[in-house]
Amino acid sequence: MLRVRGLRAGVLFECFRLQIGHVAAMKLLMSSFGALGLTALHMPPRCPPPTMFSGSGTAFPEGFDPNYFPSDTRTFAGAVATPIKKDATTGAAPAASPTDELDALIAAFDFEESTDTQVAACEAAVFSCIRREASPLASSWLTAGLVQRCILQHDALPEALASLLSGKVSEVLAGAFAYSTVGGARAESATAEEALRDTMARRLSEPKIRRAVVSDLLKVLVVDPAADGLLQPMLFFKGFHALVVHRVAHSLWLDGGAASQGAALLLQSRCAELFGVDIHPAATIGNGVMLDHATGVVIGSTAIVGSDVYMLHGVTLGATGKPTGGKKRHPTVGSRVVLGAGSTVLGDIVVGDECTVGASAIVTKGVPDGATVIGVNKVVSREDVKPKEKAKPGEEPPPPVDDYTWMFDI
Repeated sequence: MLRVRGLRAGVLFECFRLQIGHVAAMKLLMSSFGALGLTALHMPPRCPPPTMFSGSGTAFPEGFDPNYFPSDTRTFAGAVATPIKKDATTGAAPAASPTDELDALIAAFDFEESTDTQVAACEAAVFSCIRREASPLASSWLTAGLVQRCILQHDALPEALASLLSGKVSEVLAGAFAYSTVGGARAESATAEEALRDTMARRLSEPKIRRAVVSDLLKVLVVDPAADGLLQPMLFFKGFHALVVHRVAHSLWLDGGAASQGAALLLQSRCAELFGVDIHPAATIGNGVMLDHATGVVIGSTAIVGSDVYMLHGVTLGATGKPTGGKKRHPTVGSRVVLGAGSTVLGDIVVGDECTVGASAIVTKGVPDGATVIGVNKVVSREDVKPKEKAKPGEEPPPPVDDYTWMFDI
């Protein structure tokens, strides 16, 4: 009944708005509800104008700027390898501040080597920051329900992510997970979304997946200057969402059996439809991976991706099409690797640690550690950069070759 009334109200409001304008239509509509005795309709207070902030304020304790990582931000290790700032006059270390705990956790965190206790501590600090960032969004009509349902009513990151993503993914499953025994104990949930949420919450609470998810969030924080805090990737970055769903699907796939692997493939299919990201649930992906923009990313079933990897949209980790007789047919990508937009890596080859694959590159041969490859299997180095002409008298000298774009001058 309430839904029917809401639909009718929407139609009435649109008709009024077209005739007499937005404000007058709202007043007329509210007076009409009063005349009909519909006192149950509550309107939240008008939301205040948006508050502009950059990396501090509600996001983190005062003084912490999540966008300030002066070191090499292509990898997590490079970004956090920044010495403690000291007073320029006295040489003394700065006084303790509320940011020290967060700074210390990030600086000491290692995607592979941190203990489960350290991961848990970092997860708690991360979710605390996310809750702080989410609070102001409760004042908007558009975001209040989202942050309340998916952030503020939860005490831990796995449950919050499960609530958020089950709502997205289960929209078209139409009872597919109801009464399912897949993913743990028999689901007693009344709806497909609730059953999927329970499965996701259990899987995301597993130590290995917890480590991966926390690492993925921290990777986004230090790599992406557009991420003004941790709430943005948590709620709005589909690359992060696709990775989280893949990690649940991969866990189900490893269970074996037709039921669990069928459920994993169902999640893969829904991710491809919803996010435009197609990762086979059998693919192995390390910790601290970022899919930036993410649209068009395709990762085959026997692919292996290391940790601390930055991957842009349109990346394909595929096969060559040659028969392999059931053997591995997709690439192995090392750790601390950058895969540029539209790059394609094909076949059972190895892209070594700390490599850079340029945008639109096609790679069908192995790439040694630390190399940069562009074009079609062309490995390049700084020695390939032609020296620029010297500045003429009165002109400024050309900028030095930097670590990020030197290959543009080849």
